[in-house]
Amino acid sequence: MLEVLTKHLTSTETGCITAQWITTLSEEEQKAFALTKENNEKIRIAHLYTDLSKEVLLPFKLTAFRSHLRGYCSCR
Repeated sequence: MLEVLTKHLTSTETGCITAQWITTLSEEEQKAFALTKENNEKIRIAHLYTDLSKEVLLPFKLTAFRSHLRGYCSCR
C-alpha cells in the first residue's frame, strides 16, 4: 500500500487525462481545443467526441472529455 501512496504523492502529472492528451497535440490543435472549451455551450460534445474518435485513438472516454470541456474536471 505504501508504494501506491508514494507513487501518487510523487507524481508529476498535471491536469486530467484529457488535458494531458491535449498537450501532445500541435500548437494549432491546442488553440482549437482552447476555443472549443471557451465555446463549449454551443457544441454537442458527444458528437465531437464521436467524430474525433473516428480520426484518432483517444486515451479517455466521453465522460472525461465532457468533464474537461465543461470545466468541471480535476484541472479546475
